[in-house]
Amino acid sequence: MNLVIDLSKNEPCLVLRRESKKIASHQWAGLYQLSETLILEIDKFLKKNKIKLKELKEIKVAPSEQSMVSTRIAKAVALGLKV
Repeated sequence: MNLVIDLSKNEPCLVLRRESKKIASHQWAGLYQLSETLILEIDKFLKKNKIKLKELKEIKVAPSEQSMVSTRIAKAVALGLKV
């Protein structure tokens, strides 16, 4: 199971994928408040889909063209969750 933090659109989006199949997704407003919302949204999203952090094999980030800071925040969170 893979988690994708997609920042390529106007609103951040979390996507769960198994191989190439999209299982679930979640969007919320707040590209510029990502440092305050990302971890909470990931937690809610995983709980809603009954997925444990241990079950994730990979966490990817699709970068934002609008906000380099948001991309860095997402990459830091992804790296921290992998540990």
